[in-house]
Amino acid sequence: MPDVVTLGDINVDVLARVPFYPPPGGDSLAEGVEVRAGGSGANTAVVLSKFGQQVSILARVGEDILAGYALSDLREAGVDLSLVQRDAEAMTGLVFAAVTPDGERTFFSCRGANARAVLQSGDERRIQDARVLHVSGYALVESPQREAALRAIEVARQSGVPVSLDLGVEITTTAREDIVKILSVVSMIFPNRAVARWLTGKDSAPESVGVLLGLGPEVVGLKLRDKGCLIGSADGVFPVPAFQVDPVDETGLATASMRG
Repeated sequence: MPDVVTLGDINVDVLARVPFYPPPGGDSLAEGVEVRAGGSGANTAVVLSKFGQQVSILARVGEDILAGYALSDLREAGVDLSLVQRDAEAMTGLVFAAVTPDGERTFFSCRGANARAVLQSGDERRIQDARVLHVSGYALVESPQREAALRAIEVARQSGVPVSLDLGVEITTTAREDIVKILSVVSMIFPNRAVARWLTGKDSAPESVGVLLGLGPEVVGLKLRDKGCLIGSADGVFPVPAFQVDPVDETGLATASMRG
């Protein structure tokens, strides 16, 4: 049985490196294009698997060449794909990212089959047997994937399985009250500064962590980009520095050489 079940998106990412971002109706010739497997749920599954965890991903892809590409990357990382659903009517999720020389990126996303994921027979059993359920915030954006994610959280909670939630700006800004309710039943959350500020109204990172802990989670991991993160729990709030890397871009998918 898996140590972790991740519930989220599987995408193919197309990264175009452009010298500048053009105005509406303009043009910018890409200096290079890369195609990579991605998606918040998939990225988390790959990283956890590389850390030695047994990971299953609950997601949905199309019956197309993009699915084969994305799934091969997960399979190579050792992620269990038995919970991945196939959709004959929707394409695999696709993200186009324009990356400028300063490393910033602008996303254009088509979630495709991701948004059509459901909880199938046997999925609940796998969640009950896991050590942790990890849910991507994108899974809460659209139905029926949203209902599948909420049901998965409920099943995990009833079974005593800790739930971690990686919050995104999209769902937080469009459904703040819903997210606040969910925070009362999850164990760990991983917001960035924008999400934390939107939820708490606090500009101070430590204050944001304190307010978020008061909403229910046992652990808050506030992401601070190159500054690392703040980990908050009943034991206090502790800074954790970032890994030393040679940054390539802001997508979180680029190859980086570790220095320690």
